[in-house]
Order: sequence, then C-alpha cells, then structure tokens
Amino acid sequence: MSRRDDAEAFETAGRWAEAGEAWRSLAEEHGAAGRRGEAAEAATRAADAFRRDDRPAASARMLRFSLERRQATVKDAVLLAGALLDTGEIDAAVQIAGAAADGAPDDSARALALDVYAGSLLASGRVKEARAPVDELARGASASSRMAAAFRQAQLARLDGDLRAAEAQWRALAAQLRPHPAAAGALAATWMDLGETAVLRVALRGIAWYPESDAPEVDEAEAEACFAQASAAWARAGRRAGYLRAEAWRSRLRMASEPGPAPAFAATVDTAVGYADERGLVGMAAEMRVARAIVRRSPLDALHAVELAKQAPLARGRARVVAAELGGPFQPELALAELAFDVPWRARAERARGGFEA
Repeated sequence: MSRRDDAEAFETAGRWAEAGEAWRSLAEEHGAAGRRGEAAEAATRAADAFRRDDRPAASARMLRFSLERRQATVKDAVLLAGALLDTGEIDAAVQIAGAAADGAPDDSARALALDVYAGSLLASGRVKEARAPVDELARGASASSRMAAAFRQAQLARLDGDLRAAEAQWRALAAQLRPHPAAAGALAATWMDLGETAVLRVALRGIAWYPESDAPEVDEAEAEACFAQASAAWARAGRRAGYLRAEAWRSRLRMASEPGPAPAFAATVDTAVGYADERGLVGMAAEMRVARAIVRRSPLDALHAVELAKQAPLARGRARVVAAELGGPFQPELALAELAFDVPWRARAERARGGFEA
C-alpha cells in the first residue's frame, strides 16, 4: 500500500490521530517537492482529521498550510469555524461562517455554512439571529439540509421552553440517522441533547414555570440510556471528546442514583477535564468543570467555568446557576441577562435568586 492508501485507511477506520499525521507528512513532502495541488489536498485532509481528533490548533495550522497553496472554499471556512468554536473563539467563528454562507457558490455549500453559522450564533447567545439561518435550512431541497434544520429547531424549542417538541424532534432525527454509519457523529450529538434535556427536566421539578404539559416524570434511568447511546455512537465515529463528555454526564447521573463517595464518580469527569485542557477545547473544559462541580458537590469548578466561557453567555449563565445551586456566590442579574433567551434555565436562575433572597 502507498502512504496515501495508508492515510485513507486510517480515515475509513476513524483512526483520526494516525490519519492526521499521515496526511500531514504527505502534505509536507508534496510541499517540499513543489507539488502545490497535492500538498494543499493532503493538508486539508490533515486539517479535517486533526479536528476530528480534537486538536483544533493542529487543524488550523494545516488549513493555513493548504490555503497558502490554493484559494479558500466554503468547506475551509466551515472547518476553521468549527476549530474556532472548539477553542472558545466563538465571535470569530460567527464571522467566518456568516461570510462563508454569504459567499457560497451553490445551495449545497450555503447549507453547509448555514448550519455552522446557526450553531455559532446559538453558542454566542444570539438566539434571535439564529432563527433565520435555521428557517432557511428547513426550506432546503436536500435531506441533509432539512436534518440539520431539525437539529437546530430542536435546540431552539428547548431554549423556548418547549421541551416536548425538542425531544420529539430529536427522537425523529435519531431514527433518520441511525441507519447511516457515516452519520454516527450527528447521531451521537442528537442523543447527547436528548440526555441533557432529560437531565434538565429532572432539575426543573418544583419550579412553578414548568408547564403541566411537560410534567410527566422523566427519571435518571432514561437520561442515562440516552448518554449510553451517545457514548456508543461517539465511539463508532472515533470522537474521543464526545465519548468522554457522554461518560462524564453518565457519571453525574450515577452519583445521584448510587450510594458512594463523590470521588468514586469524579475520576471519569477528571479525565474529561484533563483531556479538554490538554487539547485546548475551551467549551468542553467549561462544560466538564460544571459536571465536576456537581459530582463533587462544590461550586468551585462551576465558578471557574464562568470564567472560561467568555464568549458563550448561555453556558456562562448556566454555570452561574449551578454554582448558586451548590451554595456558591451568585450574581442573579448577570445570570438572568445571560439567560434571557433560555426559558428553562432562566426559571432555574429565578429559583436560585429566590433562595438567596429568602
């Protein structure tokens, strides 16, 4: 087999670290020999593999290497925006994905950019602005465009407080994605959001806002099953960060349902925190610190997550609420402003403020 065959075999097997290194080596070899086209192609494939291996900085370096040798495309912009989201540079991701959508040469490329643009806007807390690209995706002619829209519509429904609609949308999407091995990553993300919504339902018990229509009990076992499905799908996709996130959420749930000291459940979460820090995955690092705060029953990690989520107001507000629920200091006005477009979490913030004022 040639070195290119080896690189492609690593890709097919989801061995992203090896694929990235193989493509990087080929890119450098072609570059040294003056083969600009071959060097650019190999570098782009290295960038994609490194992103899937949770190495956004390496991904960005290889993308720059590629763009020194050819014109940028919408796929390049999407890849770069994704890497920026991973590193917490959300505002830059919004700008790049939005420009890519505006400059897309055809409907397929525009749909690809619109999905990342919508996700970036939601991460930045610009919920109202995210609705237009999601609506456009829903009107798209391709099945992939409509499935991307379904995922984002469910996210918007959850933010609006319509948890039943969000769950129904995600479950329908999971059924569509399940038969397609190449969609393992999208399927895993869908199960993650289903699990997180089930956990949210549990946390909303006793809050006056919680609509009676959403009141049917959701227990921890249902949430755990969602995260187990997510873990399996992340493993099939070869995405270690996703797998560790799902396992950390499972540890949160086990801590709540099984007796035993918190440190017994913290090991998995510690691993996820360490991995995120090592790879420069800022969003994951904040999320996993919130999980560790809950497992340890201490607000300190949640307060640290507030500092990490500099460009992510929704994540920042949620971390503030968790810290308050664990007995930490609380700035309710800041949290309520950050959660202005997140109905369920705003309700939790109001409850936390009431506890402080009581």
